[in-house]
Amino acid sequence: MNWNIDCTNTGTDVRIAGRQGHTDAGQPLLYDVDVTFAQELIPGPVSLRFAFDNLDTYSVWSPTIWSSRHMGPNWQKRTSSSRLASGLPLHALVSLGGRNRLTVALSDASTATEIRSGIVEETAQTEVEIRLFTQPQNSIASYHITVYLDFTDRRYEDAIRAAEHWWRSDCGYVCAPAPAHAKLPMYSTWYSFHQNTLPADIVKQCAMAKEMGMESVIVDDGWQTDDNSRGYAYCGDWRVAPRKIPDMKAFVDAVHRLGMKFLLWYSVPFVGKHSAAFARFSDMFLGLRHQNGDRAVGVLDPRFPEVRAYLADLYADAVRSWGLDGLKLDFIDSFQLFPDTPAVDSRRDVQSLDAGVDLLLREITETLRALNPEILIEFRQSYVGPTIRKYGNMLRVCDCPQDALINRRASADLRLVCGDTAVHSDMLMWNPKEPVESAAAQFIATLFCVPQVSVKLDEIPESHRNMLRFYLDFWRAHRDVLLNGVFRAENPEAYYSLVSAEKDGHLIAVAYLEKVLALPQSAAKLSFVNGSGAEGLAVRFPDGWGEKRYAIRDCMGTVLEQGVCPCSRVTEFPVPRAGLLSLF
Repeated sequence: MNWNIDCTNTGTDVRIAGRQGHTDAGQPLLYDVDVTFAQELIPGPVSLRFAFDNLDTYSVWSPTIWSSRHMGPNWQKRTSSSRLASGLPLHALVSLGGRNRLTVALSDASTATEIRSGIVEETAQTEVEIRLFTQPQNSIASYHITVYLDFTDRRYEDAIRAAEHWWRSDCGYVCAPAPAHAKLPMYSTWYSFHQNTLPADIVKQCAMAKEMGMESVIVDDGWQTDDNSRGYAYCGDWRVAPRKIPDMKAFVDAVHRLGMKFLLWYSVPFVGKHSAAFARFSDMFLGLRHQNGDRAVGVLDPRFPEVRAYLADLYADAVRSWGLDGLKLDFIDSFQLFPDTPAVDSRRDVQSLDAGVDLLLREITETLRALNPEILIEFRQSYVGPTIRKYGNMLRVCDCPQDALINRRASADLRLVCGDTAVHSDMLMWNPKEPVESAAAQFIATLFCVPQVSVKLDEIPESHRNMLRFYLDFWRAHRDVLLNGVFRAENPEAYYSLVSAEKDGHLIAVAYLEKVLALPQSAAKLSFVNGSGAEGLAVRFPDGWGEKRYAIRDCMGTVLEQGVCPCSRVTEFPVPRAGLLSLF
């Protein structure tokens, strides 16, 4: 590999060496990069570049690239950004047929880095750039990182999974184990209640949710303030708003009596102007959001031991006092440097912001797991990388209200790269006036992750409730296949046209754009969901599959047609929109 090196640090020595036994084509290549500075310093960016022939490459895959996944030119490279509190250091190039053309990963998932790629128009090559130290960190005298390059011709999903396995096996990133309830459906109050957090109304929804198969509730923003105008100006003290919740312990106990777990929301970095903590920590902020007026919010700096102790003690006291089963720890990716963040403060015990976030999360989770080893901790995209997964055991898709397309894409992205960690959908919501098939599309978009539901269950039509019962029953009956089966996601450049999981001969597939399923020889049983906008699905059967019984159901579970299918060649089935074809 012909590497080009650019370095902004005078007198710096950068050496790149291919690792012994990992230099042949046909397996991932490993390159050790050692950076030695002339003296200890806070390093400026170091750039490593190489180019290779662009052959049969169609798109870029990265969970941090939110816009179109086109290749892009080298003067406007597609960029995967990563630091401990946001993103992950992985970037892949994929053929139109879903084959891996290059998967790049870095062994350091904490330091701020970028992996970038673009087409060189003069040579029809792809230029790849790895930028180190893209944000300030601790003063260092030297630095080591391993670059992982996988050019092997295999399914892109397999290449991504191999890189994630490399993080765990070779780089020491051990994910927090997921408690049983982390992989069971949940009810969330955010879209259904927003800040109108009223215990009697929420318990009523929980009773219905439990009957439908949801096993936990996440009580979101609003419990800590009587102000319902949104924003975070009343966060920071984390005392219960008594006019809303006279007795938090009684509220939690009422949910527990239903047989459900109770999780509570916290916006971790934010301290609002109307909290007592605002004055206490005013000289320990990274900066201010909405600096003027009543909506000002300080962003805490976790490099101060006093900040970390304050937050860890707050959460531990809430778990002890109220009997909480888990926490939704929000906005961790908002720990960012501001233009006016003080460069030096002797009270800090670490200089790197990401090191401070790591210490904060370690102290929080060690404290909470000492109280309850099964504590549920939800993190939200974009803080989903291998370093931070040591702490959170539920990773949720970013907020995308009533947006099935983003929920579908982001949930599949996370499934591909997050190993055994429980991946959750963004909270499912829809307009009660929608046709039931449109409501079902929200659920179907995220069938391969743990569903969170956030509609008022007594205010949607009976047909919507029947749909929810049917698909929650289906999900629970087949969650082992959906969550643990071999996961395939076709056409990532189109936000996944057909997604499937297979385990023990049972293939479950959802057609989003591609409505013809080529059934693998390994499958003995099929569940095929019509997630497209039109009627009809087709199956291309392998030779010798033989006769099977089939049933076609609508999205409420009503059997529309059943019989025996000869299962030869390509067979069409009149599966309605949001309906299910079963072959067994």
